[in-house]
Amino acid sequence: MNIEDVRKLETEDLIKEKQSVIKNTMENRFKHKSMQLSDTSQIDKLRKDKAKILTVINERKILAKLEVTEEDSQNE
Repeated sequence: MNIEDVRKLETEDLIKEKQSVIKNTMENRFKHKSMQLSDTSQIDKLRKDKAKILTVINERKILAKLEVTEEDSQNE
């Protein structure tokens, strides 16, 4: 998953995608422990995808807070 693709998604879609990535990570970990996972690099890719999603979600939270504080300072 590319960071530009992540930024194009809506916040609700990001939350759904995060849950999906977490679920897939758990499934792959179980498969890895039971020797059923052939490509172990999938776990690292999923972990990085989760980090990208969380980064974009946090960026949006910070931007929302900045917009609120700017509106408050303009109203005073």
